[in-house]
Amino acid sequence: MKLGVLILNWNGLSDTRECLHSLLPAPDWSTIYVVDNGSQDDSVKALKSEFGSRIRIVETGANLLFAGGNNFGIKVALEDGCDVILLLNNDTILEADTLPNLLAAAKRNPNKLLCPKILYAGDRTKLWYAGGIWKGGRIAHRGIREIDNGQYEVEQITGWGTGCALWIPRDVIEKIGVLDHDFKLYYEDVEYCLRAKANGVETIYVPCSRLWHKVSASLGGHGTVRKQRRKFNSLGLLLEKIDAPPTTLFAAYLNFFAFDPLRALVKTLVR
Repeated sequence: MKLGVLILNWNGLSDTRECLHSLLPAPDWSTIYVVDNGSQDDSVKALKSEFGSRIRIVETGANLLFAGGNNFGIKVALEDGCDVILLLNNDTILEADTLPNLLAAAKRNPNKLLCPKILYAGDRTKLWYAGGIWKGGRIAHRGIREIDNGQYEVEQITGWGTGCALWIPRDVIEKIGVLDHDFKLYYEDVEYCLRAKANGVETIYVPCSRLWHKVSASLGGHGTVRKQRRKFNSLGLLLEKIDAPPTTLFAAYLNFFAFDPLRALVKTLVR
């Protein structure tokens, strides 16, 4: 099995460098690709100088955004003979056994999408993702902002996996294609997992594999107006893509504007 780890970089030299240091030395069954999305901060030059042949740098030549940049990298990795792709945010930090534990899970769950447990880098005891919720139009992270006390330790089918760290076998890509480049940012991962499920491919949450995420560093942090505007636009596109019925449309927007902000407020107040 040959794994291609795709790290999308756009003017994110510091984060990408820290992510690579947590990954390297990489297992001999993996290749680390840094997909540079048209950076203008000398990322390519600096990363080539520091990491040399330990990584492969792929330059898109322009900012193709999340889906476009990752799709560019997926094409290169598949042409290189990779059997599986791991989409990995550049603002993540991995444990030494993160990749081996995903590989073991893949052997238990062949030709499935996988997503590890993800915690906040700023507070390593606090969960960011312990499974994806897709229910009645609601899109959410199970366990978000909860202290990790082992309450989500069962490997299981989940609603969707975040593109922050999403394991995608070649067979799945050949079956359903790559990310939908119509999405500018947010919910392209949800759409991909829903598309996979519609074609008989489940997403598996893998709690024994962990990493930490510097959440929304590129957009100024959680809950910014810019972030919420992007999410709202992407939500509308997702609902259009899946041809959501009126009841799902109503529930999705009700959760987005009312229930989910209220849930976040309650968790903040009781923590």
